[in-house]
Amino acid sequence: MRRIGIVTDSVANLSPEVVAEKKIKVIPLKIILGRKTYRDGVELTAGEFYQLLEKSEEIPGVSPPNSGEFLEMFETLREEGYESAICVLSSSNISPAYNAACEARDLVRPFPVMVIDSHAATMSQGFMVLEAVRGAEEGLTITELVERVWKLRPKVHFYGLVGMLHYLVRFKRLGKVSAYFRALLNIKPIITIDNEDGTILSVARVKSRQQGFNYFLKKIEEELSLGGENLHVAVVHADEAQEAEKLYEMISQKFKCEELYLQELTPVIGCHTGPGIIGVNFFVS
Repeated sequence: MRRIGIVTDSVANLSPEVVAEKKIKVIPLKIILGRKTYRDGVELTAGEFYQLLEKSEEIPGVSPPNSGEFLEMFETLREEGYESAICVLSSSNISPAYNAACEARDLVRPFPVMVIDSHAATMSQGFMVLEAVRGAEEGLTITELVERVWKLRPKVHFYGLVGMLHYLVRFKRLGKVSAYFRALLNIKPIITIDNEDGTILSVARVKSRQQGFNYFLKKIEEELSLGGENLHVAVVHADEAQEAEKLYEMISQKFKCEELYLQELTPVIGCHTGPGIIGVNFFVS
């Protein structure tokens, strides 16, 4: 058994299979839809969420975990025999989970806990969690483990093609607007998460999904040109399985990947982006 427990939140978008295999502790955020509250990925799967969203007239909300939930998790790890824990969380500019974990860290002493702001989300954050797992299994100290994750943080990138029109139509926000404005909405923004401070930025606009996919491939090529041999990629999507599979195949045919995942975005991310987004997370080692 490894000595260091690994904790993250559900924004990391790790699959249940990976979570179970790697013994990762995941604290779910909560989704508020109408009068009901669901624990992300526990009481509501991605597929169920998008089905509910299809029928709902209300915009979903998100509630982050509180310090009590983190404290309970850290206490559980100590009771299970871990000597310490590392907690890799979604960007503090996206979710306040980081602050709640820091409060819990100070309450659980003398059990050592290191809390890391990943400056990321979805599988960019997930890749950092998996790096922490690998380091813990190699027997690194908690300080060495934190340094290893920090070194990875600026190397991990996310780009997402937003299906804005898709989302607006579902919530009937377009009304009787002109064809001209509908055409404008068909211009799809590409977003990223700045790994310097974890903020979401719009970096480009494209007119088609294929142009967006080409943009992703170009970014991967640029990163490979900087050095390194091992490419790690995760394609993610919100209710766009067929198109995401096309991107997955494009990447698998064009590049030799050390890791290549295809995953549906966790419902809590879908609350912010709406359906229709397709994204790629990657780094080169």
